Amino acid sequence: MVTFQTFSGKRFYACRQAYAMTFWAVYIGFILIPALALAIELGRYFYAISEVSKAADAAAVAASAQINTAVFRDSGSLIPTAKTWGDAQSYVSSNTVGLTQKGVYAYVTDIQVSGGDNLVQVSVSADLSVLFPSVVPDVVVTQIGVASLRALTH
Repeated sequence: MVTFQTFSGKRFYACRQAYAMTFWAVYIGFILIPALALAIELGRYFYAISEVSKAADAAAVAASAQINTAVFRDSGSLIPTAKTWGDAQSYVSSNTVGLTQKGVYAYVTDIQVSGGDNLVQVSVSADLSVLFPSVVPDVVVTQIGVASLRALTH
């Protein structure tokens, strides 16, 4: 039989259990739960970034399909048509349905055409502040999608 020393009229073993329960209560309350909340928030953030990036790539492909080929063949300059912005935004909207359901709307902010490299770059931005608590400042994400124009030669 194991004997325990007494500490303030209680058995020392009982005092150790109380200390362990206090330690675990503090650990769970101040470390484990906030770490879990942080992991969930980071998961939301990286999911949203990947959705915006996917939309930017799709918008770049759509924009590259709408480059004015007649002007390119005549002058060698790449000029977006009037339909380029509309198609790019349409592709962004259709590729961010998951974010739209959460109240986050992505939009095309810039379309750049590089004549020397035959590249189209589309910038897509989204305000992710809706996904996070009010303690986090404004979170705006901008991703750039790139598509090349391989079919055009001058």
